[in-house]
Amino acid sequence: MKTRLVVPGLRAAFWALVGACIFGASCTPTRDAPPLAVERDSAGIAIVESFSPAWGDTARWRVGAEPLLDLAESGTGDAHNFYRVRNVTRLPDGGIVVVNRGSAEIRKFTADGTFVGSAGGYGEGPGELTNVQQVELVGDSLLVRDIYRVTLFGPDLRHVRTMRLHPFNRGLRYLGNGTMLVRVLMQYPEEYGLVRHPEALLVYDLDGVRRDSIARTPGSEEYVTDALMGVPLFGKTSVLDTHGDRIFLGSSDHMQVEEVDANGETLRILRIPDYPLTLTPDEVQAERNLRLNPPLPPGVTSLPPPFVEAVEGMPSPETRPAYADMLVDPTGAVWLRPFRGSSELGGPEHWLVLGPDGSWLGSVEMPENFLVREIGLDEILGVWTSELDVQHPQVWRLRR
Repeated sequence: MKTRLVVPGLRAAFWALVGACIFGASCTPTRDAPPLAVERDSAGIAIVESFSPAWGDTARWRVGAEPLLDLAESGTGDAHNFYRVRNVTRLPDGGIVVVNRGSAEIRKFTADGTFVGSAGGYGEGPGELTNVQQVELVGDSLLVRDIYRVTLFGPDLRHVRTMRLHPFNRGLRYLGNGTMLVRVLMQYPEEYGLVRHPEALLVYDLDGVRRDSIARTPGSEEYVTDALMGVPLFGKTSVLDTHGDRIFLGSSDHMQVEEVDANGETLRILRIPDYPLTLTPDEVQAERNLRLNPPLPPGVTSLPPPFVEAVEGMPSPETRPAYADMLVDPTGAVWLRPFRGSSELGGPEHWLVLGPDGSWLGSVEMPENFLVREIGLDEILGVWTSELDVQHPQVWRLRR
């Protein structure tokens, strides 16, 4: 087993040392200081463990003070009114595509926010959508995932073909080699209590033909009773993203991400062993109280007793999920959105960043009420929601 130190942000560390020397601090290296990260090899798998963020308590990367582009304000008319937005994606030509689930449409805009056209609309015919979930780029074409189908649209938004996938698919990614990676719940057994059904990672070609099954994930936790089927208190879920033909997987049980190749072989494991995830009884009770006191529709004065009993019977977890979402940027850096319960929402989110070498760099603060959907080299795309619950697909500057 080989072990080596990982020195993240080497250039920044060098100039910090120069500054210390100029202002009179000791320039002698401290031999007793623990390493920020260590990489070791175990049975051919690289394991990168980080113990402290390379940036310390100060973020080195920042999001700009104002959005560069707001598609809700870059034009007028129905095309600039958004509801239930799922994706905001930059196209190779600089344009932007928005998945507007509220109208079952894919809307295309120029780089300056001018509306170009749309595809989809409610229906089950060729090129129509019923419950659109996401879009993936295939060169300059678009793969659009509905609940049971995937539709390929050309660069001009013309319908190319529609494919049917497994009925319990949970998401897809394009691997860049003519294949799609699809997360699938292979079976849905009738179980009660706290359950977690594993998902298979299946490979399909762009004609919708299944080619292989390469890996599994733990899936998402559910709590099931006769009166309720839903997300448990601080429920854990599996997340996935890709970078070229590399696949990044996370179960959210720990602050850890696994990198595998297109055949499902593990290449690296990136982890922060001591990241704090312990929950207090008060935090768990606050989450339970929120479930027991939701806003009620007019004429309803109380929750049904079986529902109340089910929520009161939910298990009290001892640890929170490590993260709720993961995105891999074009450099190969892994961004993780730390989990927050429904009772903990409010204020800006701080996404944790693992550099391309796997070491923990630090965190980046996102604009308040902004849901990140894509991270580029120098920009972040997502959806900002106003106090009136109006959605604004936006682009913000990322300064690295």
